[in-house]
Amino acid sequence: MSDYGVAHLDEIDEMDDGRCPWRPVRHHFGITSFGVNAWTGRSAGDRIINEHDESDENEELYVVLQGRAVFELDGDRVDAPVGTLVFARPGVKRTAFAE
Repeated sequence: MSDYGVAHLDEIDEMDDGRCPWRPVRHHFGITSFGVNAWTGRSAGDRIINEHDESDENEELYVVLQGRAVFELDGDRVDAPVGTLVFARPGVKRTAFAE
């Protein structure tokens, strides 16, 4: 295995566990020190991040790469056009939808 990796998002197989389709970026590269995944909304209104709060666990950073999303963070709605970064600490209830 090489000490670096390069991939286009479309080269990483999409998984679907019945909730939101996602791409396991971390596993594709064999990353063990942090988590990284990619979710794709195909239509406006698609839930792209399941509601959860990472209670006593992980901070999370989301990056909108294409289109637009709406995040709900502890009940606040946040518009997130392309280029937006959204950070949530443990305990913050979060979800997101494609716009």
